[in-house]
Amino acid sequence: MLANNYSFKINSTVAKAHKQLNIETINPNIDWDSFLPFSQWLIDIIDGHFISHDLGADLHRVSFEFEDTRLMLTFEENSNSIWIELDNNADLDVLTFISQLLKNYE
Repeated sequence: MLANNYSFKINSTVAKAHKQLNIETINPNIDWDSFLPFSQWLIDIIDGHFISHDLGADLHRVSFEFEDTRLMLTFEENSNSIWIELDNNADLDVLTFISQLLKNYE
């Protein structure tokens, strides 16, 4: 089971500061090479649907859908940061719900 390979915690302090930007920050123990398997695991545990994967110079970005809401899961290698971001500001309740689902894996 992949859950044993990932240990992450929602960074509540950062997430609260960024709610107005619709960003939820999480801190899993992953690196550049393990981001894609992690992203698929995360999308699967919340019963989301993968849309696409894009690469930048130091970024992985995965677009996915959860309950008709489009989101992005981004990994920035330089800062070793991961966050989930809403595509539409009106869907903040979905981000809050996902945060609650992920607390089961903290």
